[in-house]
Amino acid sequence: MTRPGRRPGVTLIEVLLVMAIILALAAVAYPTLSAMYGDVRVKAAADTVRGAWTEARARAIEDGRPYRFAVQPGTGHFRVAPDAPEFWDGSGGSGDENAPPPHLQEEQLPNGIAFDVPPDLPEDNGWTTVAVFNPDGSCQADIEITLQEDDSSAPLVVRVRAMTGAISVRKKSAEAP
Repeated sequence: MTRPGRRPGVTLIEVLLVMAIILALAAVAYPTLSAMYGDVRVKAAADTVRGAWTEARARAIEDGRPYRFAVQPGTGHFRVAPDAPEFWDGSGGSGDENAPPPHLQEEQLPNGIAFDVPPDLPEDNGWTTVAVFNPDGSCQADIEITLQEDDSSAPLVVRVRAMTGAISVRKKSAEAP
């Protein structure tokens, strides 16, 4: 007579031990992954703003009329449209059939990302004008806006140069006390 061998399998203690190890590793890794994901969202928001500014500048040059980039401060809502009152007062734009169709863009940044703009910018019907791109490719003024998520992710500054219309993105430097 031969004795039957052990049945293959795991005990309840072994399963609980493996689960405890997995939970401990997840608890250690979560803060790092969470911070990394927040930085990715802020970078994506900066790329969205840079793309909208580039499109506004290109349309201004192409259409031969200024284009405005405006935001709703404290939110992630932004809008690009020609810099004319009829595009910003709710009437829907001009009725000039000979003019090229305007570029109208209204979007929102990823959830949790908000615009932090200087307080002295002009406001019109709930929209704060951040930048106006001229038909010659320049911008009316040097502008910097800060994008930051609600958590501890690193803030990014998106900047446009007035003379050249060049757009850059950089990390916000630490403020001196």
